[in-house]
Amino acid sequence: MTVYVDDMQRPAIVGPVDGVWSHLLSDLPGEAGRRELLAFAERLGIEARWIQNPGTATEHFDVTEPTRQRALALGAAPIRYGRAVAAITRAKRESPTRRV
Repeated sequence: MTVYVDDMQRPAIVGPVDGVWSHLLSDLPGEAGRRELLAFAERLGIEARWIQNPGTATEHFDVTEPTRQRALALGAAPIRYGRAVAAITRAKRESPTRRV
């Protein structure tokens, strides 16, 4: 389906990285969503081990602003942080095919 990148753009220091952070996520539930998200992350050069909340409806990658811009250039759909992300998470939780 679609990989999304939100516009949270929250300044934070994560480990050694001082940046502005957003989220990269899939709208597919379960394994299909994980495969889609991991494949897109690989195209961005993001390591699979950096996934957040693996195996849940809130599975995502945190991305810095330069990576967010590359994700958009590669076709990720821009969404608003908050209600749009919550709607995707809710749909994944309610999906009859979910395995999260």
